[in-house]
Amino acid sequence: MPVIQCDIREGRSAEQKQALAEEITRVVHETIGAPVEYIYVLIRETPGAHHVKGGHALPEYQP
Repeated sequence: MPVIQCDIREGRSAEQKQALAEEITRVVHETIGAPVEYIYVLIRETPGAHHVKGGHALPEYQP
C-alpha cells in the first residue's frame, strides 16, 4: 500500500486539499500501477513558521 505524505502550510481550502489528494492518487496509480483503493494520501498542515528554509521561517500561506 503506497502511503504518500504531504506537508503543506496551513491556508488551503478543503477543495484544494481534496483535489491534491485526488491528483496524487491518480499519478501514483498511473505511474506504479497500485490499485486506487490501496493508495493512502496524508496531508499535514502546519503554520508557515514551522517551515524553515535556509534558517528562515516561511511566511504564512497567502492564496
